Amino acid sequence: MSAERATNRPDRSKSTRVPLGNRARLSFNNLEEGYVYRVINDVDDRIKRAEAAGYEFVESESSLGETRVADASKMGAKVSKPVGGGMTGYLMRIKKDWYDEDQKAKQARIDDTESAMKPDKKQNQYGEGLTNS
Repeated sequence: MSAERATNRPDRSKSTRVPLGNRARLSFNNLEEGYVYRVINDVDDRIKRAEAAGYEFVESESSLGETRVADASKMGAKVSKPVGGGMTGYLMRIKKDWYDEDQKAKQARIDDTESAMKPDKKQNQYGEGLTNS
């Protein structure tokens, strides 16, 4: 290896190498109990849909988050992070009770779909697309 190539290498003594497959997840500190938090990307109408569902922006005077992932920044007092591709994700939260209600409703829809795929033995149903479990 030439001396020129060696001088272009990053100085590993200043930071710890993180392999691409082991990327740190976004994380935030000082989260209030009783809420479920999500980073919601500002794309299409996701922010408006989240607000309509009961999510609210998390606001802070100080930056939140792990600097190893990306430096947290604020537009106004809303906590945000760059999430890649020029897109910004905003930290939002919803009351845990509402989140749990939403999850139960989602699971009920999944259960209905799965039960429709199972044969009704009383009606002698069988065939492609039906499961026996």
